[in-house]
Amino acid sequence: MDGATQTKTAIGVALQGGGAHGAFTWGVLDELLSDHTLSITALSGASAGAMNAAVAATGLVEGGPEGARAALAAFWRAVNREAKRLAPYISLMDETPNFTAATTAWMNLFQLGHVSITPHPANGRPAQVLLEGVVEEHVDLRALRSPNAPRLFISATQVRTGQARIFTNEDLSIEAIVASACLPMAFPAVIIDGEEYWDGGYSANPPIVPLVLEAGHDDVVLVTVNPIQREKVPESPARIPDRLSEMAFNQTLVKDMRSIALLKAELDGRPPVCGVPFIEAISNLRLHEIQNEDAMRSFSSKSKMFPSWELLSDLHELGTETAKHWMRRHRPNVGVTGTADFEDRYL
Repeated sequence: MDGATQTKTAIGVALQGGGAHGAFTWGVLDELLSDHTLSITALSGASAGAMNAAVAATGLVEGGPEGARAALAAFWRAVNREAKRLAPYISLMDETPNFTAATTAWMNLFQLGHVSITPHPANGRPAQVLLEGVVEEHVDLRALRSPNAPRLFISATQVRTGQARIFTNEDLSIEAIVASACLPMAFPAVIIDGEEYWDGGYSANPPIVPLVLEAGHDDVVLVTVNPIQREKVPESPARIPDRLSEMAFNQTLVKDMRSIALLKAELDGRPPVCGVPFIEAISNLRLHEIQNEDAMRSFSSKSKMFPSWELLSDLHELGTETAKHWMRRHRPNVGVTGTADFEDRYL
């Protein structure tokens, strides 16, 4: 084993979902994978976070960090390619500067008018099929079940019970990854083992507790996409559902982070707890968070459904720059102490 390998710090990463805004996470992962002193040994995710996790893990098995970076870039290129097949107007977004913002504004005005379109999950099946094809093209389940694969924890929400099901390397399937990104009003539920599943963001966005308990190390980097706070209260029928959806997808994360923060505060200064796996894991946990709430507020929630290359590229660049800033500030703390701002963010 060479010196570079010996000095690597193992981390787990927990990836929040957010549709096309998951390209921000792509940028963050790109930067983390470029750091030769870090080793990503476990990933958890919901929705777009689940796809980033599965694709990155496939790339890590097949080609190490550089393989993971190449796999993520190819995946997001494919997302844009298939979106253009389904919705040709996205080609205009790619070819016309600022067309993404203009289209989002047009959609807002359209929804405020007298003409409306009633969504129905069945109408989203063609898009779901294309997405399934992209996932199948870029995720190698056999590689993910190999002994050297990073541990994976992918969430989907069981419709009947509302509970999270966490898929791991052993039972992960293409259907499970697609189920993790199944928005109820946009796509039909995905059936796995006779049960119907919706987006994992409703129940574990992303899964944190399984990652903490089973990853086998103490540093977890949380990558968040959806703004927790908004400066303005939405008042229009077009914008209120967007904020409600955003709040719903943040609820499980806020709840988990508050519980972890309160428990760590209770354990602070006490002797290490032994014999209770969850308490011991939380006591030893060093949690970090990479986020850019201020910048992400500038992106309309509706743009999550428009994966133009302009949007994806902007978000990837934002994620990369945000991660670079975080690394300059916090890399010396990884492996030593947590850096997540519990008090301001989640309490």
